[in-house]
Amino acid sequence: MKRKINYYKNIYFMYAISFFDGLILAYVIERLFWAERGMNVTMVVATEIIYAITTIVLEVPSGVLADKFGRKKLLLIGAFLSLLEMTIIYYAHSFFAFGFAVFLAGINNAFRSGAKEALIYDSLQEAKKEAGFEGVYGRVNAIDTIGATIAALSGGVLAYYFGLEINYVVSIFSKAIAFILVIFIKEPSRKILEIDNNNTSFKIYIKEGIKFFKNNKVIFNYCMIGCFLSACWSYIDEFWQLLAVQINVPIFLFGVISISYSVFTVPGNLLADKLKKIISYSKFFKLTPFVFALGFILIGISKSYWMFTPLMFLGIWNGILTPLLEGCIHHNTDSSIRATVESLLSLLMRLFAIGVGLLFSIFANKNILLGYLSLGVLCLIYGLQNLVFKRKIR
Repeated sequence: MKRKINYYKNIYFMYAISFFDGLILAYVIERLFWAERGMNVTMVVATEIIYAITTIVLEVPSGVLADKFGRKKLLLIGAFLSLLEMTIIYYAHSFFAFGFAVFLAGINNAFRSGAKEALIYDSLQEAKKEAGFEGVYGRVNAIDTIGATIAALSGGVLAYYFGLEINYVVSIFSKAIAFILVIFIKEPSRKILEIDNNNTSFKIYIKEGIKFFKNNKVIFNYCMIGCFLSACWSYIDEFWQLLAVQINVPIFLFGVISISYSVFTVPGNLLADKLKKIISYSKFFKLTPFVFALGFILIGISKSYWMFTPLMFLGIWNGILTPLLEGCIHHNTDSSIRATVESLLSLLMRLFAIGVGLLFSIFANKNILLGYLSLGVLCLIYGLQNLVFKRKIR
């Protein structure tokens, strides 16, 4: 008799993998370490461009690969490349070495995008527990944040007493554990597109993914709202230091702020599953642009430590938004194109980030508070037009 596989074990492995993926002490001293190895600001910016281009180019093809050949394969390759990236940086002393490592990081990010979420949902579906996806996905994100918080708290201390290289040694060890854990994941079953005599091309997967959004206009509307607001939130992540300088926060408190605004997302991640039982998707996605608008406007008009109150609330709400958006997608997507749809969503989010960033930079260059005020006004306009012009969401 064939032994029944317990696919829910995959969820526990994903919790552990998320923790060790977040436990990267190297990020705390990354720029100092790179500068020590001869990387100036221009070189660092060049590597960021390499990363962005690699990720955008491979975003959708990686989703197709995950649907066509399996989610575990993509996660395993990505985890190996992540381990290799960290190892190369540890030994790097030239722009070429750092650039190649960042190129591998871009591939890893693209390979994980779509495959991770699809594997989580497929595993829950095999265990007949897919209704709890939002809660599981929220916990995965929360555990990643906890790992990153521990890394942030310990990374500076460890580097101070033992030198910068020790942070990369610990990070390599953490990446190695994450890679080993991926090996133990069991690939859940999934539907496979069988067109043209079982030789389904990449083009068909992408066509089916786009068709999903065309046939599900309500879900596409949710995705547009989620991508737009996530793009706005990303500029908190990028420029909170300038906000802190604007209100004269001492530099020695920057570490506390860096940890705190990330930790704010944890309660939201954990509350998402509970909230969906209280408020409908329709009401949540109609309300959220106005929540973000209020938060950004309060940040923009605050000139004191009080700005951290709306910042904290936005962090919590963003922590709720991500699992609910993912749940909305995966509850309604066929497993044959689940990773492709996820990758299309990720690509859409990156395009939104570029558009929002252009507007943000125009005002932020004059004054950082004005930049966040502009985001608030933009969210308000988006929320209003969504109510007025979009078809009533049922």
